[in-house]
Amino acid sequence: MQNRNNSSIYIISGPYGVGKSTVSNALAQEIEEAALIEGDLIKLMFRGKIQPPREEMRAIIWKNILSLTRNFLENNINVIIDYVVYSELEWLDKHLSDLNVKIHYVVLRADDETIIRRLNQRGDDYLIEGSLYLLDKLENFLPNKNYLYDTTNKQPGEIIHDLISRFDQFCL
Repeated sequence: MQNRNNSSIYIISGPYGVGKSTVSNALAQEIEEAALIEGDLIKLMFRGKIQPPREEMRAIIWKNILSLTRNFLENNINVIIDYVVYSELEWLDKHLSDLNVKIHYVVLRADDETIIRRLNQRGDDYLIEGSLYLLDKLENFLPNKNYLYDTTNKQPGEIIHDLISRFDQFCL
């Protein structure tokens, strides 16, 4: 296997309602040779009457994200990861350190009113409480400080254009 000198991983994190999926999908359309890994789709693979505990499930999901990411990178394909990152960033970086890739990390955020409005508009009002809790948790997690990006009052096209022009600012 030959390491790529110009591969990139774009990790788009944040709570529900900030635009993770919208931004990730738009970014996937803008980048040549890109694969979009949606953590929520991996989570939907769990079936059966009994599910693993939450932390165990997250660990399994991230192991699958790592495996898919590695596979795409080894085949010269840039990777966009759409999933909430808690403490997995350092773990992921460590497990990809043998590859010569840039990792860009962005934590999307919006004000409470915007999140509530967006979730109500799409019929996901049951996610509001968890999203606001997660927003607070992500914003106050010190390692995220330099990677926050506010999507309040911004349209998807504006967000994607701005992020693409500033992705070096969000490089690990």
